[in-house]
Formats: sequence, structure tokens, C-alpha cells
Amino acid sequence: MSTRLYFATGNSGKVEHARNILPDNFEVKQLDIETVEPSIDSIEEIAESKVEQALEKSDIEDDAFLIADDSGLFIDSLNGFPGPQTAFFDRKVGKENIMKLLDDDTKAEFRAAIALYLPERDDIRVFTGKARGEIVEPRGDGGFGYDPLFLPKDHDRTWGEDPDYKDRNSHRHDALGKLQAFLKGL
Repeated sequence: MSTRLYFATGNSGKVEHARNILPDNFEVKQLDIETVEPSIDSIEEIAESKVEQALEKSDIEDDAFLIADDSGLFIDSLNGFPGPQTAFFDRKVGKENIMKLLDDDTKAEFRAAIALYLPERDDIRVFTGKARGEIVEPRGDGGFGYDPLFLPKDHDRTWGEDPDYKDRNSHRHDALGKLQAFLKGL
């Protein structure tokens, strides 16, 4: 039996990434509903807010699981900036300008928070994941977002150069693994 997850996001890249990560007994469907991202400093709270907004705006089955996520790039030397404001930073300044803000310390991590709505309990659970690495000059054109700029720890290619590696070793992979383990225990 397949577990259906509706992923509330306008980003088809995130949906494809989730499909590549989760096993075949998960059916991930995109729920393209516009949500307003609150301006807060917690990716977990932002993901929860997106799930709540998607529940209000959608008409999915009463027993369906719904997920939404938020993620961010947290750069050590910038005290975690841009963090939850990563997408905003990209729109206003551009990811190509991130290197101008950095000195010699380019260590960073991507964090993801995936909020899961549990219809039988009318409850939301949040699963977080992270991936350590560093920011480098852009390399590769695979993936999406900051993938060409992120060189994961203990790897010699960026996520933009090696999207398959990202599927197995990303912040979203970590969070989805925790979500999958939780659902197995239900």
C-alpha cells in the first residue's frame, strides 16, 4: 500500500527531490498552493505556517497527509545569515553576490524543516535535517537554488555538479528520513 503525501509548494524541484529520496511506497504529489511566508527566524515555524495555510486553501482528502517545508542556508561567519531569509536574499541581492560577503571562513550548512499534518490526530509534527559544507564559487548547473554554490563536507563536487549525491546526502534527505521513520511507526 502506498502512502500519499501532498507537498504544498510551488517549487517542482523540491517535489522531484522528495520523490527521489523517499522509497516507492510513497506517492508524492505537488499541491501548488500559494502560501505567505511569515517573517520569522525559525524555519520550523515557517514550515508549520505553510502547512496550516495549505490546509485552509486546499480540498484534499480528509485522510491525506500534507507536508510543507522551509529551508535555509546558514553561513557560520555571517552568524547564520541568510538562514530563513535565504529566498528573500536571493530575490533582493542575488545568490551570485553571496561570495562578496564572505571572508576566508566559508563554512555553512543547509537546514530543512518539513512539517507533516497528521489528519487522524489533527496535529502537525516537524522534522529537521541539516547538511554541513562550505560556500564556493558556482560550479555545475544541476539542482536548483544555491546548489551550484554549496560544496558538501567530505565531497569534491557541489550539489550543482552532483545532484544525485544531494538526493542521498542533503538537509531535505535527512528531514525526510526522519519523517519516513515516524510514519513507519504509526
